[in-house]
Amino acid sequence: SNHAPTLLEVHDGDILCAWFGGSDEGNADIALWVSRLELATGEWTAALQVTFDSGRSDQNPGLFQCDDGEIWLIYPSQVARGQGIPETFNLQYTAVLKRVRSTDGGRTWSEPDTMFDQVGSFVRQPIQRLQSGRLVLPQWLCFDDDTRNGSDISIMQISDDKGETWRRVDIPDSEGLVHASIVETRAGHLLAFFRSRFADRVYMAVSEDDAETWSSPNPTELPNNNSSIGVALLPSGNVAVIHNDISFNSVHRNVFWPYERPSVTVSISPNEGRSFPWRRVLEPGDGFSGYGNLRANRRHEYPAAMVDSAGRLHATYAYNSRVCIKHTVLDELWVTGRAQDLPPDCGLWS
Repeated sequence: SNHAPTLLEVHDGDILCAWFGGSDEGNADIALWVSRLELATGEWTAALQVTFDSGRSDQNPGLFQCDDGEIWLIYPSQVARGQGIPETFNLQYTAVLKRVRSTDGGRTWSEPDTMFDQVGSFVRQPIQRLQSGRLVLPQWLCFDDDTRNGSDISIMQISDDKGETWRRVDIPDSEGLVHASIVETRAGHLLAFFRSRFADRVYMAVSEDDAETWSSPNPTELPNNNSSIGVALLPSGNVAVIHNDISFNSVHRNVFWPYERPSVTVSISPNEGRSFPWRRVLEPGDGFSGYGNLRANRRHEYPAAMVDSAGRLHATYAYNSRVCIKHTVLDELWVTGRAQDLPPDCGLWS
């Protein structure tokens, strides 16, 4: 089972991909793995295991490169099932945020340290560096209750000293809205897009003051199936969201965990998330349609998005029901297409 990939273009132009793998999410053998797309060869290196805690399940990695070139791999580490703690739904409420570091471009890694020790801390998107130099790490907090993660709340951790110290900012009215993915569309103006535990819509919150305060999240027009999304700011200034284009609730009520995570779609907004007129299927999957047939589709899920130094959009996701990780490179025009140049006498019932 290979899941929750993340990408980073390192200073030498190579690309790192990290994910968690093992027998099943939450088990003690779930660990973090890293592979490297080498610029010189155009090939991915063999996967390298980088965490080894036999009593914990290490999940949802995020990669970040510091100004001095050191790479941080940050991840939630929860108590693994079978360690004597009753598991009613999952044990995410036992997680703390840990970190391993690399000083040689991701080829070797340190022993882990604990970066945030608040129990219940989880992450999905990596640290983001704002135009001001401020670092922002989106998090959410999980609790030991019977809501099936419906009580999770989102927060931002902010650092103004290159990650030496952090302070917490809460997202108002964020219960059940997690996996915040942020983009800075102009200096100090941030958009945060959220996964919904209610399987209804992708939600969005706005900050006008460099992540100091946030609006309450509101639904966008994009559907969500209680699964992760990837977000990136394109060179054009448009915003790309990579997601499963399906929902299972029409209202923000009742936590729902559908099995179905079919296909992967790239949606692009020219107006900071108010609408997404351009959408294209990136991963069609098996293609079964209709709610009665959806279970026949294998799952393609948890996309991550990254724009490289050449302006290309990279997408990676768990492929074929977590058999492996898939990586694709595309440009914006592949999604938006070209305007049709039709002759004035074209007979299209118009």
